[in-house]
Amino acid sequence: MLKEAWQLLELQFNECYEIVKSDDFYRGYALEKWRHSKQVAGAGNYIIPKIEWLQKRSSEYVEMVRVAVLLHDVCRFTEIENGFNKKGKYDHGVGASELLKHTPMFNDIRIWLPIKHHGHRIEDLYNDEVYKNITDKELQKEVELICFIIRDADKIANLNMIINEKNILHLFLGNSCGDKQKDGQISQAVKDVAFKEDTTPRFNGATQGDHITGYLSWFFDINYKYSIDYCQKLNVVSGLFEMFDEYCNDEEFKCKYKEFVRDYLHNHQYLR
Repeated sequence: MLKEAWQLLELQFNECYEIVKSDDFYRGYALEKWRHSKQVAGAGNYIIPKIEWLQKRSSEYVEMVRVAVLLHDVCRFTEIENGFNKKGKYDHGVGASELLKHTPMFNDIRIWLPIKHHGHRIEDLYNDEVYKNITDKELQKEVELICFIIRDADKIANLNMIINEKNILHLFLGNSCGDKQKDGQISQAVKDVAFKEDTTPRFNGATQGDHITGYLSWFFDINYKYSIDYCQKLNVVSGLFEMFDEYCNDEEFKCKYKEFVRDYLHNHQYLR
């Protein structure tokens, strides 16, 4: 199944690339998302063997989970094509769930339903009528836990890029307004939710200080202890705190928020 998943992903990428290759931005976007899919698969390869409940499963089951991680962005390339052709908004998670649901090899609900909500707030999974109507509570729990794996691997890959690939940092922090004082401010919208152990909102007009605060808040949405371990291994945790020091100039907020996040990282009861 994993081999066929790679083939499907590559097919989606190649079809997209042929359509957008004349445009520098969209060509680069497609190449980046092709690379991102491989990086997320790599993060999954680190996490999955360590997860205790998966160690009790068959090799076929574990391969199914790896497939769900690998194909999480399989319709990101359709989203890129839509942007290139100015067709409007497209939710690549929802698109992927429809594609996979109607592809016999990948139509397992433990693949397509977690993928549908990997980029949404987790409440969207819990409120999904399909999820709520799963009568087998063990199956419902599996869908949730696999969704957690995908979400963790996705965040690890993105956070690693933020820390270790400075050439694309502007894609995550936005362009500077040219005023370091303004760039480093924290908006009231962020301050209002920053200490709730939840991810901070994205919004138009966010400062670079808001953005880096938001990426630190992603730690509140990481589920497995091994995901945090991998972030430590990649220097993502220390790197984000260093960037926070650099990009946030609200000293009072910065001091309190760093302490808040560090306390959470040290004391939170993660899944294993």
